[in-house]
Amino acid sequence: MTNSNLLLASLDDVLEQGERLLQGLSDSQYSRKIPEADGVSIGAHYRHSLEHFKLMFEAIQQSQIDYDRRARDASLENERLLALSLTRDFRHATRFLNPAQLDRVIEARCQTSYNDAASSTASSTFGREVMYTVFHAMHHYALIAMICRLRKLPVPQNFGMAPSTLQNQKRSASA
Repeated sequence: MTNSNLLLASLDDVLEQGERLLQGLSDSQYSRKIPEADGVSIGAHYRHSLEHFKLMFEAIQQSQIDYDRRARDASLENERLLALSLTRDFRHATRFLNPAQLDRVIEARCQTSYNDAASSTASSTFGREVMYTVFHAMHHYALIAMICRLRKLPVPQNFGMAPSTLQNQKRSASA
């Protein structure tokens, strides 16, 4: 599998993990604020990830991706079926991404300083931003998995685990 195809497959894989998570939760489990997790919900973490995916897909037609433009849409945080529908839309859109698009140069923008409100910018490629968005989702999925375990909620197998961690576990088990 080429690097571009592998990256697009990983995008679908992480979205499919999210789909499986949402199918296994009730609406109240998804939206309930968890005191042990600083009062955030599974939905808050999932919405955050979805909004990064949304910006990434919008960047297909743009010369810039601006992570500060997230909508922070509370409906995605509170309505599991809306989040599930958007996840499925993104999986569908992934099937139509052209691997050649991954090499396109774009500017990435994000506020990174705690002391200055200005955003930092860096030259990137669309493919690098796909990689970032996938890895960013894995990070939030790991937090979601911890919340699920705290609340004794179902967690799909390997949900929120980095592929490198899974490979390391396989190597360790066979050693």
